[in-house]
Amino acid sequence: MTLDHRVLVITSVPDQIGPILTARFPDLPIRIEDDADKVASVLDEFRPSVIFAIGGEPYPKNRFPDLLAYPSVRWLSNGGAGVEHIGTWDPADKTVTNAAGVNAPFLAQFTIAAHMSANIGMPRYARQQQARQWERHEWPPLTDRKFCVVGLGSIGRLVAQHAKYFGMRTVGTRSTARPTDHVDEVFASKDLLKALDGAEFVSVHCASTPETAGMIDDAAFDAMADGVIFLNAARGAVVDEDALRRALDSGKIGTAILDVFRTEPLPRDNPLWDYENVIVTPHMADSISGWEVNLTRAFGDNLARWIAGDPLASLVDPARGY
Repeated sequence: MTLDHRVLVITSVPDQIGPILTARFPDLPIRIEDDADKVASVLDEFRPSVIFAIGGEPYPKNRFPDLLAYPSVRWLSNGGAGVEHIGTWDPADKTVTNAAGVNAPFLAQFTIAAHMSANIGMPRYARQQQARQWERHEWPPLTDRKFCVVGLGSIGRLVAQHAKYFGMRTVGTRSTARPTDHVDEVFASKDLLKALDGAEFVSVHCASTPETAGMIDDAAFDAMADGVIFLNAARGAVVDEDALRRALDSGKIGTAILDVFRTEPLPRDNPLWDYENVIVTPHMADSISGWEVNLTRAFGDNLARWIAGDPLASLVDPARGY
């Protein structure tokens, strides 16, 4: 190993992350930093060729372009699936990877549990409990009901697989229509409205790109079944929030489970807080205990490939945005 491989890790949990990497790469120069205000000076002092960072804590996402632009940096490993905060880069000069799929099983578990909870009517029962009201309601079985997954990536495919366990009719979208395990019918992304037509469950898991911005709009909600259970665990920018509120006001949406928003944290004066049939979660769908450890181990596997000169996993295409 040579000093050409100098690794800067930006993390809010250095005591968890540091030992994993230093034990696996004892001869590699590795710097762990948990203070965002020190990162600029660390870059100048340490001059890393590789950076592994998780946006938000402790390092603001809007400063990620500065990391990638630093002259010594050849590879930025983003500790999350979304890379819309990184900006643009020349893949001939810089390499960007993400953590797509690392925590996909857990996000899929959250998703299917949320859909099933809404279908049973658990939010209503929670309100009844607060009112000390004993009232039983029938709930519709899942067999043969249409479940649409918007974005059949690593997460979306697992969500479809779980839905299939319940005998649901699964459809989904991906960049190009092609056969996909556990999905009865696959549509190209351009045919989104066809996929959504009559869907009683809609689960959004696509990447945030210029092409997907605001694509869940009035027409998309109109295509869904009345009383649809709608979940967004992708990015807030994918959903037109005004159209979402119109669909809530009209009764088109039975329950909305929203884990992501255009502005995060969701402002206290945002009307979405006030709907009884909206469940707001704070961008935590894959926040299992030890999620940082999972991401770090995946980064370690990729770092070993980088050192060996092997192709990296989860390479991001800047033209596609994922």
